[in-house]
Amino acid sequence: MTGTEEFLNEISMNSKDTLLLIRELASFVAFYERLLDKLELDTLTGLPGSNKYLDFRAGIEKREAPIGVIVFDVNDLKYYNDAMGHQSGDRLLQKAAESFHFILGPNVHIFRTGGDEFVGIIMNCAESDIDSTVAKWQAKLAELNTVNDGIRCTIAWGTAFGPEKLSDLLALADERMYVEKRRMKESGLRLGEMH
Repeated sequence: MTGTEEFLNEISMNSKDTLLLIRELASFVAFYERLLDKLELDTLTGLPGSNKYLDFRAGIEKREAPIGVIVFDVNDLKYYNDAMGHQSGDRLLQKAAESFHFILGPNVHIFRTGGDEFVGIIMNCAESDIDSTVAKWQAKLAELNTVNDGIRCTIAWGTAFGPEKLSDLLALADERMYVEKRRMKESGLRLGEMH
């Protein structure tokens, strides 16, 4: 008999000890899960960070249902950091994150994947759900930009939808985001172009 088997035999003789052990283990597991959630969150934005994104991505790679992908890139972070200081750059990213928090839901997951880059993944959706999610997000961002706090947040974005591999959808959404970024720059919608 192994040490584990002996231990289990001992505690099974006393149901109070078994119940106590189960409660202690449940408490430890709950604490561990809360700690893991905190470690996987980006501290600046409160959104899941790149580690959580990689885990999530691996978990949905072999799905069969189509998904929606939105790639976001916050404009002018370098300008805010260089011209106004890193606190302003942080506030820019926090404003972007606030607009993303507004659209989070059971099927909408958003991750900060890099400095000014975010990825949204919409599970169990129709293609029209992407459009309505983007419209809701844009309305919230526009509302946040009415606040006179010295931070005007503009974000380039691109979408993709389908049953294809996630990497293919991300590449397409990224390509579309860069087309949008060029359009924004040419129309002077980026902060750096307005000064």
